Amino acid sequence: MRIVGLCLWVVLAVPALAQAQSGDAPAVEPTPQATPPAPPAKPPAPLNLDRLLRPPGVAPEVPTAAPSYGGRDRAEWREEFANADAEVADLESKVEVSQKRLRANTAGDWNYTPAGGEASDPEVLKLRAQLRRDRQSLEAARQRLRDLRVEASLAGVPESWLKP
Repeated sequence: MRIVGLCLWVVLAVPALAQAQSGDAPAVEPTPQATPPAPPAKPPAPLNLDRLLRPPGVAPEVPTAAPSYGGRDRAEWREEFANADAEVADLESKVEVSQKRLRANTAGDWNYTPAGGEASDPEVLKLRAQLRRDRQSLEAARQRLRDLRVEASLAGVPESWLKP
């Protein structure tokens, strides 16, 4: 019985002595207390993709300058095409006026000249020369407009920019 008492004392006393020497307080089991029930969980909020894609602190990109194609912006392209179209329209009306004046001065047969002969009326000659110059100018203006369209196409200018 003595041995049983000694064993019991060793089992109970040795851990208490070890705790006292290390400075730890003896382990005391907490008494069970009633904890308040947890509040019901909130349903998850719907995902806001805009908020996820643009977190706070990240500023949205702001374009610094208007886009330009071929070194010109929208207003400059529109101005170029408006000027070219106006030049073509002006020259077309000049050709039409010259033709009407020539018809009025030749009395209906302005294309007819005798074989080997030239028209002798100096007014008719002036009108024909003027008509020839106007037609050449018109063809040159149309060529400039075509070249401008090709330049705009190669620069990638949107079609909506080409209309005045």
